[in-house]
Amino acid sequence: MFGKDLKIKPEEAETTIGMGVKVEGTFNAIGNVIIKGELVGSMETQSDVYLMDGGIIEANIKSKNAIIAGQVKGNLSVEEKIELNSTAKLLGDINCQYLSIEEGAILHGKCKVGGDAKISNKEKKQKEEEENLVD
Repeated sequence: MFGKDLKIKPEEAETTIGMGVKVEGTFNAIGNVIIKGELVGSMETQSDVYLMDGGIIEANIKSKNAIIAGQVKGNLSVEEKIELNSTAKLLGDINCQYLSIEEGAILHGKCKVGGDAKISNKEKKQKEEEENLVD
């Protein structure tokens, strides 16, 4: 579905949160999600998230891919690629395989990209325990 640019067409979205709409709570989806409005709480989808310019998310996000053009206050845990457009403002940590940041985007947080980014919590704990034994 995604080539070089991660753009979700409106007809490819399972859910669209429109401009002026505010959703609060736990948001779970299977398909692509486009957010033009506001989401507060937590969000998880098995597909892709597109936060449009002017959209606001105050939540931790889990998805396959994420395109951010609006404001996020929360952590992103993405299986594949995160794209921060020039209008993006992200206050939170990133965990993904691939990251694209356009000039003008704002990112305040830690980035874990590639390789170890996909380590499970169990593997992470084992790795930390091994490092503690070496010290």
